[in-house]
Amino acid sequence: MTSIDTRSKSIAIALLALALGACDDGPPPRVPATITVRAEPARLWFHSDQEVVLAATVSDATGTEIEDPTLVWTASPASSVSAGAPETDPRRARFTLTTAGATTFTGCVAPAREGDEPTLCGSIVLRVDDGMPALELETPTPGAELDDPSGIVVRGSVADRSVVRVYVNGVGVTPDDVGAFETTVPATFGVTHLAVDASDGLTEVSHVEMDVLWAPGFLPATGEDGLPALTLSDGLVLRLGSAFFDDGLALDATTSPILTRDLADLLELVVTRLDVSSLVPDPVIDSPPTFTLRVTDVTLGDPRAELALTDEGVDLFLRIGAIEAATSGALTVEGESLSLEGVLRASAVAHARLTVRKDGEDAEIVVEMGELEVAIESATGDFTSDETDAVFLLAEGVLRRTLEDTLGDAVQETVASSVPAVLRDALSAIDGALAGQSFSLDSAPFPPITISIDGGMRALDTTYEREMLAMLRTSIGTDVASIHPETRGVAQLDASAMTPAFFRDGSIALGVRLELLNGLLHGLWSSGLLDLDVTPLLPEAVTTLVSEARLEGRLPPVLRPPAADEGDDLVLGVGQLELALIFQGQPARFAVRIDAGVRVDVVDNRISIDVAETPEITVWTLVPPSNPRLLTPETVRTLLLDLWPDLRASLTSGLALELPLPAVGDLGGLAPDLAALTLELEMDGRLRPRGGVLVLDAQLVGTLPVE
Repeated sequence: MTSIDTRSKSIAIALLALALGACDDGPPPRVPATITVRAEPARLWFHSDQEVVLAATVSDATGTEIEDPTLVWTASPASSVSAGAPETDPRRARFTLTTAGATTFTGCVAPAREGDEPTLCGSIVLRVDDGMPALELETPTPGAELDDPSGIVVRGSVADRSVVRVYVNGVGVTPDDVGAFETTVPATFGVTHLAVDASDGLTEVSHVEMDVLWAPGFLPATGEDGLPALTLSDGLVLRLGSAFFDDGLALDATTSPILTRDLADLLELVVTRLDVSSLVPDPVIDSPPTFTLRVTDVTLGDPRAELALTDEGVDLFLRIGAIEAATSGALTVEGESLSLEGVLRASAVAHARLTVRKDGEDAEIVVEMGELEVAIESATGDFTSDETDAVFLLAEGVLRRTLEDTLGDAVQETVASSVPAVLRDALSAIDGALAGQSFSLDSAPFPPITISIDGGMRALDTTYEREMLAMLRTSIGTDVASIHPETRGVAQLDASAMTPAFFRDGSIALGVRLELLNGLLHGLWSSGLLDLDVTPLLPEAVTTLVSEARLEGRLPPVLRPPAADEGDDLVLGVGQLELALIFQGQPARFAVRIDAGVRVDVVDNRISIDVAETPEITVWTLVPPSNPRLLTPETVRTLLLDLWPDLRASLTSGLALELPLPAVGDLGGLAPDLAALTLELEMDGRLRPRGGVLVLDAQLVGTLPVE
């Protein structure tokens, strides 16, 4: 009878017994219906002279376990074992394995009547092999993605005829009396290499090696359409400190080129180069012969702008110390016509409060200027007529009042037409910097992949006299369906919010979540960047032995902060990268780990990732080749070094990222002389990881060539 027939018959008998029992007053009898047999310890291989315990779980037709059935145990071949001391639990039996090979253990529920054949049995096959210690790991598995806060739990078992010592990453672990062991390896973010050794001190050491990825959490990174996709609500945060708006230093307009270092400097440049004359009515007064006045030219010199952050936006205080206006016309005073040919020199101050708001991610940035107050501090006339000079000195005279009003209106128009536009352009450039970006990677033998990046300013918050904080949503993805749908997602180091207190004071601070860069790498990996046929790349000297070679990335590449003894900005880890080969007609497989230092720079206002040209490569054997002397781990290491330049180029290209920086828009439209002004980010020291965020302190420097 087959095992299926036996089980069906047992269940039928159990159901019949339940039906008959329903006619009695007492509870129905518990009739065994199913049986499951297991070995303790559980492993694939055992050694001779090793003691094992066989245990069975017996349940009735409802699936409820029966705790008191009596079992009869047999072994086949019987000569391969010796029975041990009886167990107190009737469901368990102890045996000692004595012979190499396969032994089948069968446990049957004893029949109710002596002499009947058992109807419910279960079996298990144990294999015995003497040699080096039999080492098995239950957890973790190669390429596992782990987030246990206690660390990386390594659990397994070892079997040998003598005393065995187990080491996990060089630290001793003591197995229990059945060979089971467990330890926890301290977890650090990124790829962790595990090496487990079992030694009896006599035979060859048993060895299991693997890479796993540990992180405090993982972010789902596959869209409903199967394409790699990740969205971060605050993937980028830009802090504009008070020094970005005004560092307290006046613009030095005597240098060549002229350099601006804050927004106040830019406003001062605009004021000095704006065509103010076009803002003055021509003529100002046209009432001949009594009064005619033209202002033929106006220049605003020696401006000093001061900007201060408020809770709602920015306060502007502007002083223009040298206003010159060329005048012409005539004024009739007491019947005498006086020439107004000459120059008016004045100084003025202006104050305005600007409100900045963004009502939602899809809304535009609004900059509104409240009441603009302008006052002429001083004014002196230098006319060709002494009589006109005397008339101008009259504080309440029509000439003085008209000229002061004209200059005040010119200053007001200058501020109103330039200041809100400059501030709005600067902030709007941040908002739109990430929108609709895409770039393609197409470098054989790697698969062609198009990376898309999108984002926008989700929130804009201002703190009085301290900073303006722009929080940007970022979305990244590719156009190639994921070949790793089982992945847990992008490793997340730290989910803490980037509040203002997160940054130190300065002009500009940019916070880039590590998940954003790792999300780009994850998308490339998910799209198959590390799964490819590398047979065409094999050196000619190897092709006579290796007919096929395929690279299989079990883990995504991950950037991590450097350890205390590492001098790089970041470290790139590529773990459990497996190389499957057909060597002399037989399969062989190796695993590879790659670690490379990373330097992060800003080039042309883009994040530039420079990965080390020579990485650290570790190789271990998974399936040994038929001739280990011809194909060694060192040979595989050489193959990977040959492939590294192409892989390095693809990874670094995939990490290019436009920075969301302020811009000045069309300054040439305000003042043609400013069309040549360029802005560039100057880093203030090296990028510094802080938790799960890369912080870049910088200053935005404008350069205006001077002919």
